[in-house]
Amino acid sequence: MNSVQDKILPLLKKKFVYKFVPAAFASGLAVFGLSACGEDPSSPDTPEPTSTASQYPIENSSDTPLSQGEIPPSVTSSSTQTTNSSSSRAPQPVVSSSSKTATASSDEVLNEPRMAVNGACGPKTAIIEKGGMATWSFFRESGDVFDAIMAPFVWTFPELSKTVQGNGMNSVNVSYEQSGTYTATLNVDGTEIACEPLQVQGIPITINSCKADKETAKAGETITWTVEAESEATITGYSWTSTLGTISGSGTSATLSAEASMHKQKVAPVVAVTNDDRTTQTYQCDGVTVLDPESVDLVLALGSINDQASYGETVLPNLPDSLFIQAQTPMTVQVPAGAPSNCTIGCKPKVGADYMSLKLTWDGVEQSNFAYFNPAGCAPGKKYSIEASVTAICVVNK
Repeated sequence: MNSVQDKILPLLKKKFVYKFVPAAFASGLAVFGLSACGEDPSSPDTPEPTSTASQYPIENSSDTPLSQGEIPPSVTSSSTQTTNSSSSRAPQPVVSSSSKTATASSDEVLNEPRMAVNGACGPKTAIIEKGGMATWSFFRESGDVFDAIMAPFVWTFPELSKTVQGNGMNSVNVSYEQSGTYTATLNVDGTEIACEPLQVQGIPITINSCKADKETAKAGETITWTVEAESEATITGYSWTSTLGTISGSGTSATLSAEASMHKQKVAPVVAVTNDDRTTQTYQCDGVTVLDPESVDLVLALGSINDQASYGETVLPNLPDSLFIQAQTPMTVQVPAGAPSNCTIGCKPKVGADYMSLKLTWDGVEQSNFAYFNPAGCAPGKKYSIEASVTAICVVNK
């Protein structure tokens, strides 16, 4: 008897619902012309039947196992998202799923674990509203579909003192009557895994802003963020996290020390605000670009910005990008050797049409006459932190 038959025959003893499918659709089942029907964990939420047959297959939507170590985006906790897009700033949506049916444990005897199946687990929707129902799903990373169908699943929800179990029970629905943060563990095929948490929202929190005290910080400087939030319930706590550096603070403000290793990176922490109805709302704060004054990005050229042969309007577009200060990109520039003491600098945009749009900030000071100015301490080797509103070129006058 071949290996496929060895795995399929035990399945005939279970309560399956079968349908005929073309042989080319599933090569492993072509010899029988059969396939098992069931929920797809990566598909939109649907009511979860409690019969054994509803728990198959344990596949993602493409019927292809996830790669080892990969956790689907739907499992990733929202509190870890730290992108700079405007969508990350908006209050995170909650989902009501009260139309579903809670999953009950199967009455069948659990199979013996074989330690063949492993993966990740978590709620399909990371945030729901109080009184709603969450769908917790398992996302297979190892073991084949037949192993997963036969594997024992034991779901434990400690805050609810609830356990749901069954063979092949890859997805379960659980109702939540109280707000708060909830956890779950899953013992699948003998391996215990911790699921991503679920946030159940009660009285909402509105976060209006989280502003930094500066747009650019030099290494060694302290950056301070302040959050403004409101709720009909009493706000009880603020928790701050950052993927760069160590942020300190437990109230409406938090601080972080900029480091040289953060050069040209943007620090954008996340604050989580909690109220006494156990609602938690996360928000990404304004980003601050860190510059290390000792890390030189560009050594300025010597010459004259008014030299048409070198920096004329028709010449500039053909010069290497490495000579330009890129638009809205904070950087460190250095005055070259050979420059006179108390030197002057001239700048112009790469594109002539941008002349009226050019704003140049030099060590935190906006230059009112960027075509000819004398920054403090201008001399050979002097370094400055600068930023331009449009792509521009600056030259130190001889």
